[in-house]
Amino acid sequence: MNISQSAPAALRSRRAKTWSSFGALGRKPNDYEIVTHGMNHTVGPVPLEMGADVHGNRWLLAHRDGIALKVARLDTFRDPDRMTYRKYTQAMDEQETYVDGLLQNYSDVQHSDPALTPGALDLLAAAMTPARYLGHGLQMLSAYVQQLAHSSYLANCAAFQTADQLRRVQRVAYRTRQLADAHSQRGFGSSERVCWEGDADWQPTREAIERLLLAFDWDHAFVGLNLVVKPVTDELFLKAFAGLAREHGDELDALIAENLYLDAQRSRRWTVQACKAIVEADAVNAGVLQERLTQWRHHGEEIIASGSRLLARHARITRAQDIGDSASSAWSAFLADCGLDASA
Repeated sequence: MNISQSAPAALRSRRAKTWSSFGALGRKPNDYEIVTHGMNHTVGPVPLEMGADVHGNRWLLAHRDGIALKVARLDTFRDPDRMTYRKYTQAMDEQETYVDGLLQNYSDVQHSDPALTPGALDLLAAAMTPARYLGHGLQMLSAYVQQLAHSSYLANCAAFQTADQLRRVQRVAYRTRQLADAHSQRGFGSSERVCWEGDADWQPTREAIERLLLAFDWDHAFVGLNLVVKPVTDELFLKAFAGLAREHGDELDALIAENLYLDAQRSRRWTVQACKAIVEADAVNAGVLQERLTQWRHHGEEIIASGSRLLARHARITRAQDIGDSASSAWSAFLADCGLDASA
């Protein structure tokens, strides 16, 4: 008698056990899951393969496993983009090729930088070239979220977000050098730190970044970064900045900012799903996420108010109120997607 006819239930059971580490998927795992699942070596009673009392183990136990947010492994979470290293590098290769094409066309063919207006240069000096400090802060924070992530699915998303920020820093630095070559008298490449540390309208952003760098508990770091500081600064210094650059006729920097904003949208997609998975893991986590948002929300509000003023100082048409309203609406919609109340 054919085996498949005599014992189909037993055969199906044996097949199910082949993928038992994935949980009750009810299907064969896809390629994304196969290369991602169970790759986080820091989960377990002794997170690192060293003595229980080494600093790294004590840090993980205190600032990830001992926090108010309760998620054991979070293996139910999936990146909606199913991003793997191979897929990420292919996608970034396409985006970098696009940006390189922009730079070649506008800089080498059209020679657009020498033709930039004083207003455009003022905007770039105030809101774009100092943003490499912002980008580097977001990069370090994303790396921390990755290091303390509860699962490899979550860690991979944060790792790709870290790479996104490195890409942003590199592009801002490249443009800064180009602008310095074209306008040596404007202080590009030498005045950004003074602006970042001294301009009153940059200070709420700088304070939020620096306070987040001291937010060691993973729930504070994740909420403060991915639900507050990153989404609002992306709205201001990528999306809104692109519109203002275009007002000044600076199409190159508008297009680069809009390309970088694609990375921000991908970050929001996985953050929404992560929040849902965290709440599904334990209903109590909904209150924890909301409490952490309440603790960090004022930083987002202050960044929107000050960032809108900074951008509007160098706008031809757009008012600070309009910039702030647009950023606030986008932020509120994002938090609603995450299942959170921005006003609570």
